[in-house]
Amino acid sequence: MRITLTAALLLGACPALADTIEAPATINSVTLFPQGAQVVRQVQITGPSGTNEVLVPGLPKGTDISSLRVSGDGVSVGAVSLIDGRAPALAKVDSAPIKAARERLAQAREALANAKDQVATIEAKAQAARDQITFLKGAGTQVSDPSQLQAIAQVVGDQILAASERAIAAEADARRAREALDPQEKAVKQAQAALDALENPAKDHDVLRAMVQGSGTLTITSFVDNAGWQPTYDLRLDRAAGKLDMTRYVSVHQSSGEDWRDVDLTLSTARPGAQSAPSEVYPRQVSSGPPRPVMPLAKSNARVADMAGAPAPMMEAAFSGTAKLQMQGETVTYHYPSKVDLRDGVDDLRLKLDDKVLPVEVIAEAAPLSDPQAYRVAEGKNATGEILLPGPATLFVGGALVGQTQLPMIAAGDDLHLGFGAIEGLRLSRTEPDTSEGDRGIISKSNERREVVQITVKNLTQTDWPMRVIDRVPYSEQDDLKVSTSFSPKPETTEYGDKRGVVAWRFDLPAGAEKELRSETVLTWPADQVLR
Repeated sequence: MRITLTAALLLGACPALADTIEAPATINSVTLFPQGAQVVRQVQITGPSGTNEVLVPGLPKGTDISSLRVSGDGVSVGAVSLIDGRAPALAKVDSAPIKAARERLAQAREALANAKDQVATIEAKAQAARDQITFLKGAGTQVSDPSQLQAIAQVVGDQILAASERAIAAEADARRAREALDPQEKAVKQAQAALDALENPAKDHDVLRAMVQGSGTLTITSFVDNAGWQPTYDLRLDRAAGKLDMTRYVSVHQSSGEDWRDVDLTLSTARPGAQSAPSEVYPRQVSSGPPRPVMPLAKSNARVADMAGAPAPMMEAAFSGTAKLQMQGETVTYHYPSKVDLRDGVDDLRLKLDDKVLPVEVIAEAAPLSDPQAYRVAEGKNATGEILLPGPATLFVGGALVGQTQLPMIAAGDDLHLGFGAIEGLRLSRTEPDTSEGDRGIISKSNERREVVQITVKNLTQTDWPMRVIDRVPYSEQDDLKVSTSFSPKPETTEYGDKRGVVAWRFDLPAGAEKELRSETVLTWPADQVLR
């Protein structure tokens, strides 16, 4: 039977308490969100019949009772409260975790003692061999016959040699045995530290008090804000194979006020603290009327505007809200296969999540308006079947590190567009041919202007490259301002990325080849107006 916290409303007034039970809880599992975490701890309740008061110490200081959920398996749960001031006197009874920690410490000490006994035994063998050598060297003889004396010397020498070999071998064994003591000594220190942490917990903690009936398992679920996780990526591009090898990691952190030891970890893309319902849409009223007069600027303000080169506004823009990243699609969870330790406010743990392979096309992309070289770009689809969350990515090409970037959020099946560093051998120049008047690239009349842009692309590498060159030409949304543009050769699109006036050419450029792109734009407008 599992009864939740709402059972407190059904139990009513409690009869006289049969007993007060101290029952420290153990954190079993943690679900981490990008911001926040859900912590689940359990405690075994064994008490006399009737209603008992259960005190569960060790909850983090400042735990929000509104986030607590207490349920029982075989236990009826009544009133629940948090004690964060003067805690009641708790019985000095060893809990199951303390007993287990003491047992581990005893086992570690026993293993260390056995290892030290082995070292002492080996050292005793070495010392015995050295003592034998000393005895043999100091032993006298009364033999005067040269042949007998030679035989005795030979025997003594052989025995000294054998004893020396035994001593050297024993000392080598003792040295190796002493080196093997280090892991045993570290194990004892770790076991002692774990026991100390359980026997002497931090004083700044809360105590959960609950009225329960029966024996069974009490499950306590709480939410903490100071925790979270973020994905990180290693992206390895293989142009020849047309694939992108993606290794995903997660960086996990928590400052909840307690250590998480040997917990079952689940990572969730849900955001419990974020907006949970769509925004309200308000009506928009429009009206028309005479244009507003332009107010003259004060001299000081006019001077500042002139220095900044700020053009006068052409129209009043409609109000637009600030765009914010929103999670799309269903929640995705990742369960880590092994238990995890994460200390409070200390560890920033990095865990490997998985490996994925994405098919991509590699092209050279250039924007000569800003850059004199092209860049290696991988394009494809997110074929993982999962959403790729935003996070830092380290970029590799051919096994070499080429840079770092911030991977945007990419929904399952959405387009993938990632840059992988410059290609220095693909050079571009963008010029506006001079005119007879000396104006660069512009021939002006009272109501007409002609702009000519010429782009030169050179492939100085030893590799053929598929190219995409992106540039821009003027466009107009006014009937009186006419814009006409001709291209040579014709671009693939004049609205690249759904942006008007942004043009893109696609072509293949062999190694050592050169290509020219040209645009010519004519703008005409009424003689009594100026071009802005």
